[in-house]
Amino acid sequence: MSTRGTILLAVGMLLLGLVLGVLTGGVAGFFAGQNYARVPISRNVPALQPNQPIQPNQLPQAPQQPQARQTPQARQTPNLPALRDVTGGARVEEVEKDSPAEKAGLQVGDVITAVGTTKLDAKNLLADVIQTYKPGDKVEVSLTRGTQTLKLTVELGAASDNKNAARLGIRYTPLTPGGRFRFPDGMN
Repeated sequence: MSTRGTILLAVGMLLLGLVLGVLTGGVAGFFAGQNYARVPISRNVPALQPNQPIQPNQLPQAPQQPQARQTPQARQTPNLPALRDVTGGARVEEVEKDSPAEKAGLQVGDVITAVGTTKLDAKNLLADVIQTYKPGDKVEVSLTRGTQTLKLTVELGAASDNKNAARLGIRYTPLTPGGRFRFPDGMN
């Protein structure tokens, strides 16, 4: 083989290696992205405020919530003991005092699985489903509490910032279908 043939063969092998590397990386990146896309995105992303300096490698700070929303009676999520399987829905983290949820009997740790006839999943998030109703509407909320499956009727309230928007009065964590949440045994 001549020197020219050797050079052409080396360049061809180099190009073939580059093409195969790009294809392999692209396919692996695609599948990695598909798995990452299933991670729920928080709706509490801090917004940039005018005249707020941003330091390199530092996220902007979220504006502080008004203290009126933070009531001393707010119930926080307890430490969770041994668990059983529940899939999909929204786990109640906090129930606001005197809210429609509290009046209906929702409790911290409940897992809301449906509102009306709409089952909660990745396409039907709790906040989006509630916003299809109006303040004053009575809706049936299906939930799991410990080993019990319950249905409670809730009369929705009005949001403080928009009197035409429905409000349940809880803070919750969405549970993604396909992932599993282990619910505490014996929690009533």
